[in-house]
Amino acid sequence: MIGLMILAAFALYLALSYWVVSCTVKWARRTGHGVKRWAAAAILFMYLLMFWDHIPTLLIYHYYCDTKAGFWVYKTPEQWKTENPGVAETLTWRGNSPSYSAENIDMGYRLNERFAWVWQKSKTPIFPVGFTAESIVDLKTDTTVVKRVNVWAGYTGSNELFRFWTAQYPYVLNTKEFGMYINAYKKLGREVE
Repeated sequence: MIGLMILAAFALYLALSYWVVSCTVKWARRTGHGVKRWAAAAILFMYLLMFWDHIPTLLIYHYYCDTKAGFWVYKTPEQWKTENPGVAETLTWRGNSPSYSAENIDMGYRLNERFAWVWQKSKTPIFPVGFTAESIVDLKTDTTVVKRVNVWAGYTGSNELFRFWTAQYPYVLNTKEFGMYINAYKKLGREVE
């Protein structure tokens, strides 16, 4: 039913666009103005009336994919063990990681007593583009040991259905490698039940 409503609204928009462009062309011919120039302006106006956010969203999304997205390993578990001798043996972990919360993070899981996996989301103020920074953080020193930044685009909620053209597949890098680092840092020490 919603699909039919969207198709009907789109058909109405196309009919209105055709009418506006036709009226503009007739007016330009009648008054002696440049028909092509005024037709192009009317088409652009009708396009921007509905799809004003399409091109800027795509441009910003691709810019963020090129500049902000990435995967960084600042310290491997082996390097951390070398710098902190004997500490790894004192750590414990569980199969299901408990939730973790702290200031300036949106969500997180405590991997063990020393490390947490946290998310921070950011979004542009006008266009539906943002990025999610996932990090494995050493809680004692408050340093990031592994970080991955993913980029996404598109509206959420009810706007997602009506402005679907802004949606882009999330640009996610190194999923397998990041998962391996999460497991490696989590499983420092021994498992408890």
